[in-house]
Amino acid sequence: MAQTISLPAAVFLLIVYLIFRFVFHHFRRNKQESFWSSHPILGLDGGPFSLIRATLKSVQLTRKRIFDGYSKYSKVNSFFVVPTLDRGRILVVPPRQVKKLYSLPENVLDVTATGNESIQTKWTIGDEDVYANPLHMHVVRNQITKNLDILTPIIASELEQGFVREWGTSKTEWKSISVWGSCLDIVAGAANAAFCGTPLCQDMEFLKRLQSHATCLFLGAVFINATPKPLRFVTGYTVSWTSHFLFKRVLKVCLPYVKDRLYHIAMLKASPGYVWTPPKDGLQWLIDECYATGDSAQLDPKRIAHRLCFMNDISMHSTGYTARNVIIDLANADPSLGYLDALREEAGRVLKEANGTWTRQAVLKLKLIDSTVRESMRMTTFFSVGLPRTVVDPHGVSVGHGDSTFTVPKGTTLALPVEAIHYDEDIYPDAKTFNPYRFTDKSMIRDIVDETASKTHDGKAQEHGSKPDSAKPPKASATIDDSFLSFGFGKHACPGRFFALNEVKVMVAHMVLNYDIQLLRRSDRNKPKNMPVIWLNVPPLMETKIRVRRRTPLEAM
Repeated sequence: MAQTISLPAAVFLLIVYLIFRFVFHHFRRNKQESFWSSHPILGLDGGPFSLIRATLKSVQLTRKRIFDGYSKYSKVNSFFVVPTLDRGRILVVPPRQVKKLYSLPENVLDVTATGNESIQTKWTIGDEDVYANPLHMHVVRNQITKNLDILTPIIASELEQGFVREWGTSKTEWKSISVWGSCLDIVAGAANAAFCGTPLCQDMEFLKRLQSHATCLFLGAVFINATPKPLRFVTGYTVSWTSHFLFKRVLKVCLPYVKDRLYHIAMLKASPGYVWTPPKDGLQWLIDECYATGDSAQLDPKRIAHRLCFMNDISMHSTGYTARNVIIDLANADPSLGYLDALREEAGRVLKEANGTWTRQAVLKLKLIDSTVRESMRMTTFFSVGLPRTVVDPHGVSVGHGDSTFTVPKGTTLALPVEAIHYDEDIYPDAKTFNPYRFTDKSMIRDIVDETASKTHDGKAQEHGSKPDSAKPPKASATIDDSFLSFGFGKHACPGRFFALNEVKVMVAHMVLNYDIQLLRRSDRNKPKNMPVIWLNVPPLMETKIRVRRRTPLEAM
């Protein structure tokens, strides 16, 4: 006979459990509060509910606080804290500590779960197998990157069609275009030429639906993260329903093509004599990855389409954002400096040497364009504070602080002051000036260890033994180091950066060769500025427009 527990006993056990939970959380909270209070927290004014008010104000003030904290604390190798609406309190890591902390193994300092939490994949993606088993990322990191020789001419051809569609062909009439909107459309078509090929990459309805889903993912994640945890199920379900609805719209267009691809590969595997040549694109490599798992559930056409959609989610806006900023930076540059002429000369010369076709090897020769893209990325980062990591080691992480050490407890979120590092005059002299030549001249960049990390708490330089500038090669746009963080840092740096930069460089080369850009007026009043929204730098709602006109690419003839 089954034993039952009496009501008084159940109540007693419940009371014991609640007391235990209260004591445990009180102890843990006090321990956490003791840690936070030992570091300067920016934005507190000492008044009632100071932390709550500082957190609410973080929507507009996070960027300013990061620059203030960097100047006051990071430059002397000290940590500081910023309260944020979506991520809570963040411990900002000074430059000198980046290599040590961000090289720790993932069982000590987590990046994967933290990244999934940042974009709230539980709600925005939904299918746990898609985000927990990232086969699509394996494709980007391996097959797509290793096959850029094959993909580059295809991407270049689609970029050319995109420019014709978005910017026009008139050599007599100027056309006003939205930089952000046109860049998204052009980038989406070119990227999907590599991801899934024709006809999908030329289907504007498909590309627009992908853009809507990607926008929902990022804005929805910020919305969920900014909601108090007890109420997140409300915003979570709202975003989840919206994201699912938008994905179904994507699915309606691409599912027949995914099913057709699966049919042909199944026939080929069943009968080697079957006449069909698998395309060399991301969709085919994704299907190959799914077959390699031996799990038939991975071959569900909807799941494959979901992975294809997720590949676009994580790449489309960041690549479009980079292209947009390069165009705006060039449009705002003083014409007398001759930047466009120099870029045209290089692009024309390289294209002529490549017999009029953009190849991977030709793109690698675009040194000035590479430097221009990197300089634009340095000046306009996607985030003011980024690359979050979470301490997961039960014993915490021990870090140096002056002549002593302290322990960062489990559960603490770390992040880097990316934009402030990019504007550090000790690393990048004349940092507020857009200089496309900066990364072609190694003397114009000082090592972060040489300049920032070598200063003590009193600001005096210490002796060090790093390389002299003359021994350092110029840095390429895909290079990852602790003074250029747009693509992350260490082994968890963006796996798609080679593909994205290859696309952007061809895009810039084609643009300068084939179009005149009507330069914007050179004044701070008119120069478009991104809006700081918590840690993000968002393009303004009234998007920047420029005027363009087709030109004859004489430099390539």
